[in-house]
Amino acid sequence: MFKNAFLLTCLILFCLNTSGQKKNFKKQLDSIQELKVLSKNRKLKIETRIQYAEKASELSSRTEIDSIILNSNWNLATVYIEHEKYIEQSIILNHKNLRLAMKLNDSTNLAYINSHLGYAYQTFEAMNDSTFYYYSNALRIFEKCKSLNRNRDKLYQSDIYGNIADILRSEHDYLGSQSAIIKAVNLILSIPETVGSLQSLSLLYNSLGLDLVKLKEYDKALNYYEKALSINDKILIDYFVNKLSIEINIAELYRKRGNYGVALKIYNKLLKNHAIKDKSPVSYGSILNNLAYTMFLAKDKNAYKIDSLFTKAHKIFENLDLQYEISAGGNDMAEFYYETNQKNKVLYYTKQSYRAGKNIKEFKEVLRSLKMFSKLKEGDSGKAYLSEYIRLSDSLIAKERVNRNKFARIQFETDQYIKETKRLSTQNILISAIGGILLLVLGLLYFIRVQRSKNKALVFVSEQEKANQEIYKLMLQQQTKEEEGRLQERNRIAEDLHDGVLSRLFGTRMGLGFLDIKGEKDTLEKYKLFIEEMQGIEKEVRDVSHALKKDLETSKANFESIIEQYLESQSLIGSFKYKIRKETEVNLELLSESIRVEIYRIIQEAIQNIIKHSQAKCVTVYFSLLENSVLEITIKDDGIGFDATRSYKGIGLKNITSRISKLAGDYKITSTSDKGTEININIPI
Repeated sequence: MFKNAFLLTCLILFCLNTSGQKKNFKKQLDSIQELKVLSKNRKLKIETRIQYAEKASELSSRTEIDSIILNSNWNLATVYIEHEKYIEQSIILNHKNLRLAMKLNDSTNLAYINSHLGYAYQTFEAMNDSTFYYYSNALRIFEKCKSLNRNRDKLYQSDIYGNIADILRSEHDYLGSQSAIIKAVNLILSIPETVGSLQSLSLLYNSLGLDLVKLKEYDKALNYYEKALSINDKILIDYFVNKLSIEINIAELYRKRGNYGVALKIYNKLLKNHAIKDKSPVSYGSILNNLAYTMFLAKDKNAYKIDSLFTKAHKIFENLDLQYEISAGGNDMAEFYYETNQKNKVLYYTKQSYRAGKNIKEFKEVLRSLKMFSKLKEGDSGKAYLSEYIRLSDSLIAKERVNRNKFARIQFETDQYIKETKRLSTQNILISAIGGILLLVLGLLYFIRVQRSKNKALVFVSEQEKANQEIYKLMLQQQTKEEEGRLQERNRIAEDLHDGVLSRLFGTRMGLGFLDIKGEKDTLEKYKLFIEEMQGIEKEVRDVSHALKKDLETSKANFESIIEQYLESQSLIGSFKYKIRKETEVNLELLSESIRVEIYRIIQEAIQNIIKHSQAKCVTVYFSLLENSVLEITIKDDGIGFDATRSYKGIGLKNITSRISKLAGDYKITSTSDKGTEININIPI
């Protein structure tokens, strides 16, 4: 007996410990999620956000669950990449994420991590080889994987193609850039319109316009710029996000095709928007510089104004340390000062442009500076600059050709890989089909033998079910007998107290009362107190006897006690409180034994499901008898609830359905998220 009690205590402690571990794990997950949410709050400083993301990653590593670790590390890498200072750390972490995703065979995350690495290498010292390699990998994996969110993936793929277009444009491969943009546009047009997709489409049309301008297809470029503007007007994006750059590009287009008057009109209109100076000083400086350069090309005679605009723009570029703008703007100024015969200024700005261009490897501007040097310097010095100009120009053309071939080769290898994968897939389909036919033939031969085994198994299951029913009947009978024994024993004790002990006490007191005792006053007083004490004892014995009798009359029916005992034991395991309520007077003892067994099993299945899934704090079982002789049982909990319309793999609900069907009853499940679940069962009796 003591051994069994010890084992039961150990089991209860184990269950309570397991429940505590689950709660701690859930609390840990909640903390990780909260930290990740904070790390995405762009209102906070980047250093603070990184601290939150790193803490989430640290907590995730303690779980030792790869999927949780990968999710948090991906979040950390995403925050790192938002600041130039942390891009190298993002690359290191994403290589680690790549290995983890491969281990998990998580194709969706593999695609996203590859694209992230591509973007990081594109930003980190413009490492175009690595960038193109990882972007190509990402696109290849996206083509193969079947994600639940295809629209999101297509939008992400379009962003990758847009970034590839930027790389190709930087290498002066405008046709390749144009091809990548068209692929991106087709992807966006294949998904439903959203603000995000339209914004991406506007950016792509703007990029396509840039390529077409480089190819001198000005009318087509203008058409795409106008499409980009119409999309911006449709979704009302902040003016300084995209629309301003498109308008500057349109002005640049008109300048390049020689329509200086239209270009000047656009620049002057833009300058009337005084908010540009504060909200986008880079754009403001570019507009000033472009206005001055366009006036110079248009042979405007107001040299003082041109000089003033150039100087103002250049000061903005220097204050913001914008190396490209310093180089390009300086070359524009050098051309102006050369024409106005201010050679000291020409030399100053040409040297500055040359240094800035070399620093950022903007060789187009370096070439412009070398060309100007060759004009400024006479004799051998001028010839040396001209030779350097020719050499650099030739090397750039060769490099562009090599890069174009290299990118084409990477793309070709990627396409070949996809073709080979498709070929192998087709081959695998044929092999699978042949194998399927062979398996079908073998299956037909095997079917008869299996059918016999199934029949035997069905017989076995049926016999097992009968045996289970008998076991539960015996269990209920045993518990019923135990309850009856307890009630009989209480009845016997009550009768013995009332008829035996109480009668003898009464007789003794009465006998003592008739004795004629004489003595001192103190002795007589004590005698009287003892008689009264005996009378008090009689009253206590009578009260105990009556209380036992009253408890017998009001004691619960045996079957209800069995259910309560079960709920009490399970409440310790599931850490919940329980109640049994009778809405109307129901005598469960009048039910047949088979019905009671089924009801017990139904309640048992329901309580097990609550313990496994509900996280309930309180469980209530209601019994009521309806007017049409139908027993209504309601099992209600205050747990997390679930989607009652979905189909579940577990057999708990299936068992409940089967048992209710045997009793010719029906049931209904109502569940609300975070508000609990209610099972309403009706059984005709």
